[in-house]
Amino acid sequence: MKRAGKYNKTSWVKDEDFIDAFLRMLPDQTFNSILEIGIGTGAIAEKVAKNIGPLIGIDISKEMISEIDHQNITTMIGDAHKLEFDDNTFDLIYMRNVIHYIDNPDLAFSEIYRCLKQGGHFLFSQVVPLEDSISEEYDWLVGRDIHYPTQKEITKLFLKFSIIRQKNYILKKQSIMNWLDNTCNNESKRQKIINRHRRASEAYKSLANFEETENDIRVNIKHFIIIVNK
Repeated sequence: MKRAGKYNKTSWVKDEDFIDAFLRMLPDQTFNSILEIGIGTGAIAEKVAKNIGPLIGIDISKEMISEIDHQNITTMIGDAHKLEFDDNTFDLIYMRNVIHYIDNPDLAFSEIYRCLKQGGHFLFSQVVPLEDSISEEYDWLVGRDIHYPTQKEITKLFLKFSIIRQKNYILKKQSIMNWLDNTCNNESKRQKIINRHRRASEAYKSLANFEETENDIRVNIKHFIIIVNK
């Protein structure tokens, strides 16, 4: 499959600017039919609806999508492994930080390819280990019994597509405590994850620019973003 204009670049952005950086990967054109896979509570969808156009958002969690109330966002309970749409339906499909929850990424990407119009765009972003070599340790640090795919593993999923552009974005000094406040309600698990970060390898700490203060641990986080078309 042709790889048009492919290159890889690393940029440093503030956390609050990341969604804008993600959407700036899109070409300057009109998208009449848009799908977000893993819409969650709609943080990205609201910007898309405001700046690009109406969209459909699917998520497997009924609770999360119940929080979305926007006239230009249509929500549906849906599974990435079996998209309930006809072939060649969407001009744009996008996904951010979802793939580590998907049991069969190959099947999900096949479904995305099927539902995308010829010439349509697929915009993808995912937190990945800072280097592929620390993949196992990264999964251990996160402590969720799930695999965060490496950049190399992700790139292999795009064999059917034509890659337009890809970038690495580093979010600097992200708070581990703030992340746990928003994702972990179990104090025992929370403490285990904190202790794992304290016992992390010197290789990880160096890559992550690890910094521990009295009340927090801060690390750099890497996002891999890629835009492709069919």
